[in-house]
Amino acid sequence: MESAVTAKKRNKKIELKRHSFDFPLFIGVLTICAFGLVMMYSASYYYGLTKYGDGAYFIKRQLIFVAIGMFVMLVLSNIKYSVYRNGTVNILAYFGVMGLIFLTLLFPPINEARRWIPLGFFNLQPTEIAKFVLVITLSNIMSRKVNMQNLIVGIVPTLLILLGFSLPTVLQPNFSMVVMFALTTYLMLYLGGTLRSHRLLLVLLGAAAIVVLIMIQGYRLNRISTFINPEADPTGSGYQGMQSRIALGNGGFFGTGLNFSRQKLLFLPERENDYILSIIGEELGFLGVIILLAGYFFIIYRGITIALRCPDKFGRLLAGGITGVFAIQVIINVGVASGALPSTGQTLPLISYGGTSMIVFLAALGILLNISRFTEVETKNARRNEK
Repeated sequence: MESAVTAKKRNKKIELKRHSFDFPLFIGVLTICAFGLVMMYSASYYYGLTKYGDGAYFIKRQLIFVAIGMFVMLVLSNIKYSVYRNGTVNILAYFGVMGLIFLTLLFPPINEARRWIPLGFFNLQPTEIAKFVLVITLSNIMSRKVNMQNLIVGIVPTLLILLGFSLPTVLQPNFSMVVMFALTTYLMLYLGGTLRSHRLLLVLLGAAAIVVLIMIQGYRLNRISTFINPEADPTGSGYQGMQSRIALGNGGFFGTGLNFSRQKLLFLPERENDYILSIIGEELGFLGVIILLAGYFFIIYRGITIALRCPDKFGRLLAGGITGVFAIQVIINVGVASGALPSTGQTLPLISYGGTSMIVFLAALGILLNISRFTEVETKNARRNEK
């Protein structure tokens, strides 16, 4: 005789056809973007007024970046994610972005680095795009009939793909982005089902490579020593990190109040960009930072849910990779602002000032929204049958 549990399983119908996207995720993204615009305006007003004679200089540009990003996100949310599995599209995207990274080396340096392609209205940073192209490429490979537990067949091609983006990025130089590529690759290998022993071997090799890269460039070694003991050079290499912690300390639990930051009065460098979390902490306090992190956690949670409910391996890997890159960048930025990690130059997603970062993250979330359109959902009839 059929049990009640078996009957429920038999009556439970799974709907795999296209449906509406994950609306809670969409609202979460909109909320953080709106919050980011308010905080970016507050953080950048005095600097914009001092440098450009216009306190709204940065917010006016950021509004345009957000508008473009939102448009791209909505467009990509309506393009079926399976298009990225097309081999020709993937190859063109991979080598196209690699070419753009090499192209940055031809332009004059900005702050002693060649990471951008000037486009007039803003500077394009190809490595921001490369993070998600890397996710798409690795998802493509791992979702096919490739034995990812085989060191030669599965791991070596993955490392070659990583190397393709890392070599020109090292030449820029942009060491922190190379580390970001490595973390993304490790995440994809984990999601792809590689052996733990192989991943451990890669961690050891990666750590050795990082040590070598740090040792051959004096400024990287200096950055590490500054991270360990910022008080040794409080007006030089340790200045930025110390000012960031001063801002967070000033905020206390409830903050000094919106627009009442002291550190944004040109004490803290990059206050509208990499260190905007410090201004948020100063003006809104520990409570404001916790609320923001809860918002990020919600987006990450929705992304994980989408990945788990996706019916095919490519979609699961793609959703997991996009969510993972988002989470890694949040963790790195928070770690840098709080002094738990060395300075890296990674933006705070959806909040920091910058055209490429804002548009690329919203585009990636658009892909995630599209994947959510094809996840497994129970129909109303199935829920009625279960009651």
